Amino acid sequence: MNTLYIHGLNGSLTPEKRVILERYGNVQSPAIDYENNPDSIMWIYNQYKDAKIDIIMGSSMGGFAGYHLSKLFKTPALLFNPALSERSVFQNIPETGETNGSCISIVLGSKDTVVSPKDTLSFLGDILMQSQNYNISIRYDLEHRIPVHVFEEEVTKFFENVSPNILKPRRLFLDDLRSIVMVYDKTFESEFDIVRTYDDFVDYIMKNGLPEFISFDNDLGLDDNGKLAPDGLAAAKWLVYESGLDLRTLQYKVHSANPVAAEQIRGLLGNYMKHLNNLNS
Repeated sequence: MNTLYIHGLNGSLTPEKRVILERYGNVQSPAIDYENNPDSIMWIYNQYKDAKIDIIMGSSMGGFAGYHLSKLFKTPALLFNPALSERSVFQNIPETGETNGSCISIVLGSKDTVVSPKDTLSFLGDILMQSQNYNISIRYDLEHRIPVHVFEEEVTKFFENVSPNILKPRRLFLDDLRSIVMVYDKTFESEFDIVRTYDDFVDYIMKNGLPEFISFDNDLGLDDNGKLAPDGLAAAKWLVYESGLDLRTLQYKVHSANPVAAEQIRGLLGNYMKHLNNLNS
């Protein structure tokens, strides 16, 4: 699953909040210069229109942009203190449909002195006849900035309520030849997606985020030039050294018949995950 997070004016997605979002898949969060780009919304849309975005999130100015991007991408959204009624920096608003086809969840801080929650509610009141569904939460303990613990609470709640079709946990099976039932019970077959090559493995995770479980073969046959193709160990190395994903909760199994390579994959992933968990203990 792919989440597109839109930061606020002169802001960014903090590492702590990125870790929370990466529990649910891949996260994209572009740097946006609102002050010098009055067409930020369309700029973001054009950057990611082919990226299979599943969820939009944003805060403040990013909540304003996320509101309209949600309708352009036709995806659910979670917006914190969105600057819907007015903004300190001018932005062009593109034409969109009335609805994103799902729900827009909005979290407002009653103590926000930067973006008035009353003005936001007034903005929404003026368009109540449109077909868009909303889920509005007003927190008395919240000001404009979103503390990490509040962010985590609201993100967790959002993903518990969003369409199960989006959040359905997936298992990934990397193998050039085997079928699922050659390794696992047939009852698990529908839960797996199969990839046959290293490139397909990387492409799958880049598009869909980290699955909850990965089953690794090692030897993946020959490439188009008749040479040994990148193997399961190369896929594991990509996860550790290049993907940038939080692997602390990853579940995996190595089903390769190559005992040396199988132990290398287990050692690499096991040691790296142990290292990550020690850092955060």
